[in-house]
Amino acid sequence: MSDWENHVHPHGEIEALAPGFWQVTGSLARGPLPRNMHVWRAPSGGILVHSAMCLDDAGMAALDALGVVEWIVVPCAMHRADARPYRKRYPDAQLLCPAAARAKVEEVVPVDDLCEEVLPTLGIEVIEPQGLKPFELHLVLPLGDGRKALLMTDALFNLGAAPPSGFGGLMLKWMGSVGPLGMTRLGRWLLLNDREEWSRYLERLADMEDLSLLCMAHGEALREDVSSSLRAAARR
Repeated sequence: MSDWENHVHPHGEIEALAPGFWQVTGSLARGPLPRNMHVWRAPSGGILVHSAMCLDDAGMAALDALGVVEWIVVPCAMHRADARPYRKRYPDAQLLCPAAARAKVEEVVPVDDLCEEVLPTLGIEVIEPQGLKPFELHLVLPLGDGRKALLMTDALFNLGAAPPSGFGGLMLKWMGSVGPLGMTRLGRWLLLNDREEWSRYLERLADMEDLSLLCMAHGEALREDVSSSLRAAARR
């Protein structure tokens, strides 16, 4: 079995969430927590893959049909599992990560450049979240219809509508990872630095003009009432 095949786990199809923006949901090697990979088409036509996930042959054919993969974003140290096989599959793509994650990511794969340096040149707004320890960046991506998508990683979860079932799902609920849009109990322990500053930051994000989509690494994307959902998360 190839290195790529060793990294393929059950997943769904690539779903279009907005013009020029897609999501695919899959599973981890161990544990019930679902994970998302996001794909964005730059104005140049090149494809950016955020939190790469190895897909089966049909899934990778669908990904390649969207365009040429030119950027692979490892969004944090905890989302590097599939970075090495993607590096091998797309040797001409730039592999990027936040400055805060570079040392950990380079334990498994060489990093070409930083998100903070490259992504703004593609028209992506890169935001350093306030109230969190240095861990992940938040990205505002222009969509093909003139609106915007906000892309996070682990700062917010949204597993309330369709939580994992079985014993694993019960464990996630016990850990505080299941519920409406918000930071999990584990996230508060690992990521949160200043609760009030984080709340104010979410309120500012909610005021963003033309924000039509909120996506994260774990949980369902929000395509309606994004601003009100962010304000509710800020209150929680």
